[in-house]
Amino acid sequence: MSIWLAWYAIGFFALVLIAFGDVLFVPFLIVVSELIFITLRRQPKFSASTYSPPAPAQWQPPITALRWAGIAGNAWAIGIGALTLTVASLIVLVILIVMGFHHWLGVANFIVFALLVAWLSTRPLWIAPLRRALKVEAANRLGPYLATVNVGTDGVEVDLRPLMFGRTPRRSYRFYVGFGELDEVRTMDGLTAQGYALSMEQYDPTFTARAAWEILHFGMDQKVRPSLINLWGVGANLLLRSSTLLYMVGNADQFGPAAVAAWQTWRATHPVPATPTA
Repeated sequence: MSIWLAWYAIGFFALVLIAFGDVLFVPFLIVVSELIFITLRRQPKFSASTYSPPAPAQWQPPITALRWAGIAGNAWAIGIGALTLTVASLIVLVILIVMGFHHWLGVANFIVFALLVAWLSTRPLWIAPLRRALKVEAANRLGPYLATVNVGTDGVEVDLRPLMFGRTPRRSYRFYVGFGELDEVRTMDGLTAQGYALSMEQYDPTFTARAAWEILHFGMDQKVRPSLINLWGVGANLLLRSSTLLYMVGNADQFGPAAVAAWQTWRATHPVPATPTA
């Protein structure tokens, strides 16, 4: 719904620019539109097996109520926005009709129309390469400041780096996780990681708050390893999960595949023992 509202608003402003022949504002509209499209990417669809009910049954009614309240609030905001744009478009239409009695469309109006047509018609050709290039550039520039993972043969070392706690070279914000502690190691793209993190709120409504507290506690006392880390970001994301910990580390294009391969190799040589049956 938000994407359709964005297209509706962009179409409205495009008509205004065409009517007034404002060539200088066309690049501004295109840049703002692309920024909006980046923030309004479609959410990933998960199969039914991806989700499980929260462990505490008493949390289910308030979680459902909050979910429907959020949906209703978003629908209300989108409806108000669409209504406002519709009223504004009618007002502009009346103004344009009145102005139409005094002048015809000129060269500037057709230039604006041609620029918008060129943008929309060529967009499928360049938008995907541009986004990939921007992702690579963002990963390269942010990499030295984001959390990273050093891969070993029997485990990984998570380095939270100075961005989390400031530049304090006398302290080390690293901790080790052995492959024997983990049940799952895999990579996922940024959008899937975002959806995964949001789904965790269904399991535990305190997930985000506890993850923030775990990071803060680790910053004060490096002797206590955090059990939750939610740092999904640009590029690929690495998921490290067991029954007692869950780490999501972004910017994992370099170390993510290496971590998955090392874990699979370790798992192949250390099979999980069969569970005894009564």
